[in-house]
Amino acid sequence: MGAVKELLSTAFTRPLGTLRLEDAETLDQIPHSSGSIFSKFRLDGRTITYAVCPSCHCTYSPTYKLGSTTAHYPSICTNQPTPDGGLCQTTLLTSASTDSAGAQPIKRFMYHDFKDYLAALLAQPGIEEMVDQACDEAFAASHDPPPDSMYGVFDSPFVRSFAAPGSNETRKLFIDRGGEIRLLFSLNVDFFNPETMAIRGPSLSCGIISMACLNLKPGIRYKTEYMYLAGVIPGPREPSSTALNHYLRPLMDDLVIAFERGIHFSRTSLSHSGRICRSAVAIAVNDLPAARKLAQFASHSSHFYCTVCDCYHRSTRGHTEFQKWNRLDATDLREYAIRWRDASTSKEQQRLFDKHGVRWSELWRLSYWDPSRQLVVDSMHCLLEGLLAHNFRDLLGLTSVGAAKGAAIPAFHYPFRTIEEDSDNDITLTTTQAKQITSIHVLLLKAIVDFNPDDIEDSIESHLLEVQKKMEKYSIPALRFVCVDLQCLPSRSGPIFKRDYISNLVSWVSN
Repeated sequence: MGAVKELLSTAFTRPLGTLRLEDAETLDQIPHSSGSIFSKFRLDGRTITYAVCPSCHCTYSPTYKLGSTTAHYPSICTNQPTPDGGLCQTTLLTSASTDSAGAQPIKRFMYHDFKDYLAALLAQPGIEEMVDQACDEAFAASHDPPPDSMYGVFDSPFVRSFAAPGSNETRKLFIDRGGEIRLLFSLNVDFFNPETMAIRGPSLSCGIISMACLNLKPGIRYKTEYMYLAGVIPGPREPSSTALNHYLRPLMDDLVIAFERGIHFSRTSLSHSGRICRSAVAIAVNDLPAARKLAQFASHSSHFYCTVCDCYHRSTRGHTEFQKWNRLDATDLREYAIRWRDASTSKEQQRLFDKHGVRWSELWRLSYWDPSRQLVVDSMHCLLEGLLAHNFRDLLGLTSVGAAKGAAIPAFHYPFRTIEEDSDNDITLTTTQAKQITSIHVLLLKAIVDFNPDDIEDSIESHLLEVQKKMEKYSIPALRFVCVDLQCLPSRSGPIFKRDYISNLVSWVSN
């Protein structure tokens, strides 16, 4: 930017070394740093800083006094973690008073405004056509019989039967967009060690809440410029039990509005007069621990090990009679979650959780949420790091530990006779010559494996000539011993030279 300003200044300078007033004003408007560029063009996105309770993870949005841009937060946490317990009352700010100068949250959660993300997405050329096309093609095919093969999420029966907001039975499908923009997203919550993996296991843990727009083509769907990062869950430990709900609440506030009422944008890439955009979470894709924490189900190692069907207890594990598996009812699950949330005592909450395996999750604020259909299997953890890893590591034993237990099995083997197995041979060999016998065996095996009779004649000759050159470094007694073992001794009378033994061994390889 400095170079651009210098070039323009040179171009604007008049013969007497002066600048016109309007040219000087233009030069003053050129930003000097990346920060000023983001500020002028509003490229940094709109974020909201929440104060986080260091003890219970409750989040508090900022408030502003009239005519002031300074954010104010409560100084003490007023959350009640358990229904029959007291208030948390943990200090939230670096100073005890919100009026104190420099009073900042001890722990923060930065939330990227969902409406700001949508505005930036729909402002990009070509995106609006792409997201509309995904809905139109799915709606046109919704009247046809279900496809035999599904190539994307919009081919699934769930998406093609997913209803738009409404309360009556005649409401339209979500993909029947009319003049609106309809977006479907996948939701992901994952935790990671910011200091990378350690030998003793992760000692710190942070999390991310992200979403990917499923209307976009798979080639760009998961690129960072199109992904939505709602926020980074601060460490140093994962939020336990229902504490994750505090971080999901800002996103659910936006998603409820985005589905029920829609968000009106005054201008998009295609429409200068503006359009309404409705968004919904179609699937939640997570590994098993994060999926249970997100939906507030019991752990995958508990008796409630399935979030799709009613299989329960260890006694049902291994049952493959899938005709008897009954899908969990979303209405019942919602009722269990509400009863847990409204319980008056911790003991009652625990009793309900032990009975149904469900706690309250912020996702239940979405009127369409059905975890039995939308909490899907993560293919990376299930297939690549689960089933395939089990097959190759545990069943086939293809690990570094297993490889160290014994020598690798060669691709081709020939039962060569060693010097120890040939006690009747009248050849006396030194230690070095005895070692050469093993080296010759290895060379012959490799020559056979590398030999391809389908190659052109010149390639075959070149291969055999290379084998012959490598044998010239071995002694005559070692070569003779191998020839005797392979029954390929020179048959002519008179003195036999090294080249005669080598020639016969090369012929053996060729045959």
